[in-house]
Amino acid sequence: MDVVDFCSELIKCKSVTPNDGGAIPFISNFLESLGFETKILNFQSEDGKNSVKNLFARYGKSEKKILGFLGHSDVVPAGDDWNTDPFSAIIKDGWLIGRGAADMKGGLAAACCAVEKYIRSHNNDFSIIILVTGDEEIGSKEGTPSLLKWCAENHQIPNDCLIAEPSSFKDVGDRVYIGHRGSINVRLKYIGKQGHVAYLGNFDNSLSHICKFVTHMLNYKWKHNITAYPKTNVEPTLLFSDNCAENVAPACSEVNLNIRFGSDYTAEDIVKILKNEAKKFKISANFKISGNAYMCDAPQLKSLLSQSITEVTGLTPKFSASGGISDGRYMLNYCNIIEFGLQDELIHQKNEKIKIEDLKILEKIYLNFIEKYFSI
Repeated sequence: MDVVDFCSELIKCKSVTPNDGGAIPFISNFLESLGFETKILNFQSEDGKNSVKNLFARYGKSEKKILGFLGHSDVVPAGDDWNTDPFSAIIKDGWLIGRGAADMKGGLAAACCAVEKYIRSHNNDFSIIILVTGDEEIGSKEGTPSLLKWCAENHQIPNDCLIAEPSSFKDVGDRVYIGHRGSINVRLKYIGKQGHVAYLGNFDNSLSHICKFVTHMLNYKWKHNITAYPKTNVEPTLLFSDNCAENVAPACSEVNLNIRFGSDYTAEDIVKILKNEAKKFKISANFKISGNAYMCDAPQLKSLLSQSITEVTGLTPKFSASGGISDGRYMLNYCNIIEFGLQDELIHQKNEKIKIEDLKILEKIYLNFIEKYFSI
């Protein structure tokens, strides 16, 4: 199947996390047509509110060497002010426009189409496992961890895995991820006293306390001894108050901070620091840990992928541990991983789009990588 057509059909599936929108059945049917054994596995959240579709697909019976591909079919909400319908997969001026084009339906399409080309042109003994999850954008609670547990219980774990997440910077192939920083969200709350802002002493402005704390953490001096990762950074992402008028000091205010950190710290270190600093400001803190920093420096995967990128594009990739956290943090517990895909500049933005030529280049790199992997 043409990779642009494949990606377009995926974009048309309104798979806003954790809803599937038909994306996983579409991929499953395609892989079945190539001879894959497929299973759509539904995992239920503990509260029963979410039922998430996940796909396991395997081609071949060989146990000598099993190559895996991991990806997610869910996307973030489209948001407003698009120039086109975000789920119509519009092609314009050499671009494919739609929610999820870069993150990461383009990567999934390129992987599936590269695998198709390899299967149709080779009759050697090989095995490929493709795993697709449906809730990566909201933390993968019923996605990758549950799917990998099922795979382990059924002896279906690959030896090595390429994660098709967006990783490139300006050009496809200029950057490959071999690790990521850890990530923590902390919700901070201050409860003061509501009052008219003109009458000093009659109120305790909760928003002032929250803003002072945010400024304090933005200026916090984080250590940066392990330079393989970018510096730790704190970013405010949500702000709330119970204000009811412009001249009222709010009694209760909250802010969400996202902290990204390298292996200078563990998640427990970050929690301890934030708790201690929040206590100084009489602010309460609740934490949600996404994961610690991790590194998967697999020499053979790096070498094979680097060769493939150079042969297809002429570029020599930079191996990096920057970027956002991915489901590689779960896959790393089972096998060697490497993360490579399209550019990540426009992910989660309105009018998300990818160059059609870049999508075709990515498919060629994946195919070259598969050929090299099974030839050694």
